[in-house]
Amino acid sequence: MFIVFEWVDWSWKDTQLEKVLSYLRQKDKNIQIWLTKEPTKNTVAWKMILEKLALNWFSSGEEALALFAKDREEQTQIRKEILKHSTILSSRFDYSTFAYQWAQWVSFEDIYKAHNYENILIPDLTFIFDVSIENIEQRLKSRWWKKEFFENLEFLKKVREKYLETYEKLKDKRNIYLIDANKSVEEVFENVKKIIDKYF
Repeated sequence: MFIVFEWVDWSWKDTQLEKVLSYLRQKDKNIQIWLTKEPTKNTVAWKMILEKLALNWFSSGEEALALFAKDREEQTQIRKEILKHSTILSSRFDYSTFAYQWAQWVSFEDIYKAHNYENILIPDLTFIFDVSIENIEQRLKSRWWKKEFFENLEFLKKVREKYLETYEKLKDKRNIYLIDANKSVEEVFENVKKIIDKYF
């Protein structure tokens, strides 16, 4: 299975990924699991993304979209081979592009068209960890280092809206679970675990 964990930073999505990893290994000590993260860092497209980030950023949202979609297309052949023997757990995938690029004024329709899903894997299971802006703000305050570009609260508010709108558009086409992540890590995981048990 190809399982994806989505939402903005400070939703504890990666914490939930790690807990699912441990839980699956408890259920089956012989299970093979491959961990990955978006963007992937091992494709030609990613090298181009790095070059853009090192210079003056992308010339447009469309340029960023094209490169991230290309990265996923290049990764698909690798993932298909991995899925023959392993489960893949990924921190983010195309869902993040829908949310972040849509929040930067690239339309949902254009983002969807940019992904050639004949050549890009669609996740078997996607977890969306919804956290209120108020709770994200509190979690950001709990750390000491400087906010990054994408951690502006007004921007994150837009991203959250687009995550939820994307959920409404894709929920009937994919196995997507919207999880209330405003609760404690353990409470959230209890909900995740119930879903995992349906598939493993």
